[in-house]
Amino acid sequence: MYTSQFNDMPLSEIINSIKEQGYFFCETAITEQHVDQLLSEVDFNTILVNNNDPGVVISGTQRFLTHCLAKSKKAYDLITSRRVLDICNTYFTERYQLTNHRFCQMRRTLHMPWHTDNNLQHGSQLVGKHPMPGLLFLFYLSEGNPSPFQYIKDSHTWSHKYDHEIYLSDRWVETHHQNEVLNFNVSKGSLIICDIHGIHRAAPFSDPRHVRNTLLFQVDQVGSHYIGHGEQNLVNTEFIDNFSPEIFDYLGFGVRRDYPASPNSSAATMTMHDLLNLQRQLLPLTLKAVVKNLVTTLLPAELIVDLKRTIWTMKSKH
Repeated sequence: MYTSQFNDMPLSEIINSIKEQGYFFCETAITEQHVDQLLSEVDFNTILVNNNDPGVVISGTQRFLTHCLAKSKKAYDLITSRRVLDICNTYFTERYQLTNHRFCQMRRTLHMPWHTDNNLQHGSQLVGKHPMPGLLFLFYLSEGNPSPFQYIKDSHTWSHKYDHEIYLSDRWVETHHQNEVLNFNVSKGSLIICDIHGIHRAAPFSDPRHVRNTLLFQVDQVGSHYIGHGEQNLVNTEFIDNFSPEIFDYLGFGVRRDYPASPNSSAATMTMHDLLNLQRQLLPLTLKAVVKNLVTTLLPAELIVDLKRTIWTMKSKH
């Protein structure tokens, strides 16, 4: 899963980098094979409609699989790995929990605002910023990235002055901190761990051929004053092959969670291009539904049951 470059990195060096600089960067943290296996467990092209299975949602030019702990064993292994827990155990001084996680795919164009991730919510509504320590783990799963990760140097030490802001404008950053913007040219397998109080973003891009895949998750030191902080988790119990009180506490078993899964998506958050693609996906299913409804309307229910029994019997013999 992890490369020797990341595995052999002294834990103290990772923690000191985060505490002093606000971030840690490893150019190749996970193997190319593991990246390919991660992506093989996510179908970004199929949007589920009236389907009980956890799936991908669309928000603008981005696609998200929020419930990746319910869908991807490889994501579960990465998020609950001993290496991640060791980093958290060393960095945090009190109880910490996984507060959100998701696969994210960006397509064609994106202009992400400058922001921090110490968000405090009431339901799905952002109501302010919190002072709790936290870490953002960001794994890059694509090659040839025209949208580097950007971080304002030392911003984790002073961003609290702007806790009344949701985002910071490009113009403000260019005026006050242009020379302090750090660019990280990430590639397939890269990892960035950053203090959630640091001001960062993915650099804006516009390229109809570009697709950027990431796996990100956030871990916060949730204090007693912030009961309910964090998104609701869905975990496939089949994936839990590392049973321990530490894992259960980290995943939030038995812990109140007040935030819904993010992003808050619906048909209204889809682009026209994606809406048309969805209609093409629904057309054969719509025709199938029409035929099925005609049959159930015209034929007696008992006859339909007998037909189903006959078909099942014929199939079971083969």
